[in-house]
Amino acid sequence: MKKIGFFFLAAALSISSVEAKSKSASKTASLATANDSVSYAIGIEFAKSVHDNLAHLPGGPFNEALLLEAFCKSFNNDTTSLLLKGDKTGDIIQTYLKNAQEVEAEKAKAKGKLFLEENKKNPNVKVTPSGLQYEVLKEGNGIKPAPEDKVKVNYKGTLVDGTVFDSSKEPVAFELNKVIPGWTEGLQLMKVGSKYKFYIPQELGYGARPAGSIPPYSVLIFEVELLDVAKAQVQAPASNGAKFQFPTYQRIEK
Repeated sequence: MKKIGFFFLAAALSISSVEAKSKSASKTASLATANDSVSYAIGIEFAKSVHDNLAHLPGGPFNEALLLEAFCKSFNNDTTSLLLKGDKTGDIIQTYLKNAQEVEAEKAKAKGKLFLEENKKNPNVKVTPSGLQYEVLKEGNGIKPAPEDKVKVNYKGTLVDGTVFDSSKEPVAFELNKVIPGWTEGLQLMKVGSKYKFYIPQELGYGARPAGSIPPYSVLIFEVELLDVAKAQVQAPASNGAKFQFPTYQRIEK
């Protein structure tokens, strides 16, 4: 929703206010002054912004001729010949975006569901009652963590198309009950020394929320190596103010 506001601001500033004037100016255009140069540069930059924002809006390509006509008439206060009333435009845009986003959401859900249906046919993949899928790459012989414990892991996270969205450069530690549900459940299956591959349904990941480069309704695939477990204890606040750190994409709001 935020992009639409930026797009129309960019469009309002970048499209030539009068098409005829633009054609006329192109015949005699020159950069005689600093004001001329900055005006020209702004036109180029705003045109790029319009193009980029149009490319990211769902449901394109858009009718550029109508966009230009509406802008020129509105910019010059020629409201009598506009095909839409100004008080209706916001609702039209929001309704369009809402419908387009719902279509995209259904496509993403269907894609994830199809992937998981096919993936569970793999004889090495096990499925928990919640729908979490996992594959044992290496089985360790250490202890298993509980939800309130702190764990140390190495990991790599990918989307179903193989895109890597995050990986640990070095071992990271975090509290197991402060991550996405798929991690909280999955790591409790592991013993220290194990390496598992998890296929996390969107319901156990971020659902409708985008997270960094992770699109909404994404199935998440993680290879996780459990290095250590610190059993939870009732502790006084750390005197040095130290806090546990864990990847930002794993943080969930309480």
